[in-house]
Amino acid sequence: MKFNKLKKPYIIAEIGINHDGNFLKAKKLIFEAKKAGADAVKFQVFKPATLAVEKSKKTEFQKKTSGKKSLTNIWKRVSLNYKSLKKLRNYSKKLSIDFICTPFDFESLKIVKKLNLNAVKVASSDVTDIPLLLEISKLKKPVILSTGMSNSKEIATALKNINNKNLALLHCVSLYPCEYNKANLNRILALKKKFKKYIIGYSDHCKNFEASIFALNLGAQIIEKHFTLNKNKIGLDHSLSADPSDLKIICDYAKTIKILGGKKQITPLKHERKYSKFSRKGIYVNKKIIKNQFIKKENLIIRRPQNMTKPDLYSKLIGKKAKKNLNFHESINLKNVY
Repeated sequence: MKFNKLKKPYIIAEIGINHDGNFLKAKKLIFEAKKAGADAVKFQVFKPATLAVEKSKKTEFQKKTSGKKSLTNIWKRVSLNYKSLKKLRNYSKKLSIDFICTPFDFESLKIVKKLNLNAVKVASSDVTDIPLLLEISKLKKPVILSTGMSNSKEIATALKNINNKNLALLHCVSLYPCEYNKANLNRILALKKKFKKYIIGYSDHCKNFEASIFALNLGAQIIEKHFTLNKNKIGLDHSLSADPSDLKIICDYAKTIKILGGKKQITPLKHERKYSKFSRKGIYVNKKIIKNQFIKKENLIIRRPQNMTKPDLYSKLIGKKAKKNLNFHESINLKNVY
């Protein structure tokens, strides 16, 4: 896969941890993502013991969605082992949908290396983890880099260390969920201007699908959207995820956005112009007109379909004399009068 060869926006269903550690649910999510039209699925690969220190503090959102359970216990419950990931990778290949993973440390990167992924995702949290980025660079795989919390200098440093031309940058706001007034989607334009060599996309943490649609309108070439079977399910990421119907809307829009723009011209396309004879109007006789009769307003009507006499000739016909008899709903023009 080469990001600079994309023929349409590339849609990634970020399954993440929404499988809740259940292999069959993960498989179902892949199936539904493919059915909705996604180009890829993405999983988060980590070992709870190496992801964070034992007593990691929760964000306010994590407190609301996880109750009294520690993050370590939650991560243990939602992590997938290599055997399960390999089966999911093979299932994705069978369905012809790309398989992407996010490794968070050296241990999870070892797992990722063996999966023969279509691309590797670098989370916003790891933009400054230079040792991890250097190891990822050795994989020689397409890389997707989220830029949440990052300034230009940090992004540039990450790019230098990954050292991969086949790389995409994603605008991201590292808030879960991200409110619309904090989505800052115009940052996509700033990234496109600053980092012209790379494909620019968007990792969407907002609820529903509107932010993804707006990002596509701004020229995002990749959309990564958290994906779940049920947005109302209690859990860390479910509420900010797209469900199958949301994802289908995003995927369908991505297929059409390239052709929606059309040409930068005012003149209507020929396909539209040919309908003018049906939709526009002409001038017709409303009451029978006798030869040499003065034509009055009540003798004329403006109606569809278009004929040889355009409505702008209406005032020029009034007060003229008819050269011949004209019947009800017959076309009338300047050749008929004197």
